[in-house]
Amino acid sequence: MQQLLPELKSSQFLAYIRLAQIMLILVLLVSLSVILRTIFLLFPRHYFLRFNVKFIIYPFSRLLMRVIGVRLTVKGKIATSNLLIVSNHQGIIDSLLHMALSPCMVISNTDIKSMKVIGKIMGLLGFVFVDRSRRKSIKELLAPTIRMITKSKVNMSFFPEGKSNNGVDIHPFKAPFFKIAIASNSGVQPIAFRWTHANGRRLSKEQLRAFTYLVTDGSAIRHLINILGLREKRLHVKVLSEITPEEISKKNWTRKDVSQQSETNIRKALLENDWY
Repeated sequence: MQQLLPELKSSQFLAYIRLAQIMLILVLLVSLSVILRTIFLLFPRHYFLRFNVKFIIYPFSRLLMRVIGVRLTVKGKIATSNLLIVSNHQGIIDSLLHMALSPCMVISNTDIKSMKVIGKIMGLLGFVFVDRSRRKSIKELLAPTIRMITKSKVNMSFFPEGKSNNGVDIHPFKAPFFKIAIASNSGVQPIAFRWTHANGRRLSKEQLRAFTYLVTDGSAIRHLINILGLREKRLHVKVLSEITPEEISKKNWTRKDVSQQSETNIRKALLENDWY
């Protein structure tokens, strides 16, 4: 299991206070989602998804980021519908970040679904899970997801790397899910993010690794507690130029082309020197 570096002092007392607050908020969030689902029981599922994402998941995600102690600095703005949002990937807070930046549904790996508490909550909130190791699973996912983004008119998001990176370098992007944008005539919104400070101190490259999480690191709850125990974390986000449906159509781009362009834009942004 990955431990925080000695210089990043984490308070377990603060972590458990925040964890209790998070659990209370999640209980309220899930309860409201269940009530809303009951109200929309006789309507097609995409109506429930649209209202749930925009009026429950989105505002509660922003609240949770504040409770966790994350101070967000966002450069740029994301449209609220018909976009496929993609970014670099570091750990278990990344999905919450996407949902706090824009009303969106997140495509996540089945590894997360297998986590007893986190996976159950994510399932109740309507996360879309896929086993990236099974090509059939990806193909089975694409058709309903394309219909979902088209009918619900909310954003979808995923992490093209497929797994968390080390906080500094990113993995090559995988192309299959970019078919969603082409088939649904949606734009692709690349975003790049980086943790910059913790406990009032600027993070070094080595310290950035303390914010990463892989399933092989062990307990996700222990990793989350380590992060929650940090008094304040600063997270900078850059909203990059949208890859529009018109650009994709005009250039006759395939999903691999769109994937490569997204990766190029995000890599370039991460190499810039204006994060601090």
